[in-house]
Amino acid sequence: MRASSLADAEAALDGLDRAALDAELIELKARFEDQDQRCQELFAARSAAADKVEAIGGDAKVAEIEERRRTTLLEIEDGAVRYLQLRAGIAATERALASYREHHRSSMMQRASAAFSTISRGAYRGLAAQPGKDGETLIALSSTGGSKAADELSKGTRFQLYLALRVAGYQEFVRSRSTVPFVADDIMETFDDFRAEEAFWPAAGFVDTRLS
Repeated sequence: MRASSLADAEAALDGLDRAALDAELIELKARFEDQDQRCQELFAARSAAADKVEAIGGDAKVAEIEERRRTTLLEIEDGAVRYLQLRAGIAATERALASYREHHRSSMMQRASAAFSTISRGAYRGLAAQPGKDGETLIALSSTGGSKAADELSKGTRFQLYLALRVAGYQEFVRSRSTVPFVADDIMETFDDFRAEEAFWPAAGFVDTRLS
């Protein structure tokens, strides 16, 4: 109370509001309980942290953990380099395959177009490839200016297209290899007489071997 005597202290207390003092006491008790709980929680956290530090041990354990960390980082780096090398190799291979297909497809497409035009008696002037979501779609180009996807052709015309592709593939194969027999079975089953004549007649000139 910082009073000079007990009487002065009692006199000062008599002039205070008892209800206000009771309310302040209740508030202080509540704050004390909160601070006490917080103190206990902080002490528990400190103890747990101390236990973890103690569990690590001396400098040897810290050095071991650091060594493992560096080893893991080196493994990650090696894996990343290996991944990039593989991705680069795949990209180069895909590019080489695309270039090879483009080179050989150009020649084969010309042969197949000529064969298909001949077999169809000029109803179609050739073939083209159109890029699609799942690859390329073969397109038959009509002599009248229209076009149809291969799966939109009639059954007979699809069989004629298939024969033209086989002939072109055969010619592409034997261009750099020894000649082998060209064997076919019932290839004209769905052909009309006129297209069968064009496919079979030697003067058509689109195949260099005998059809069987």
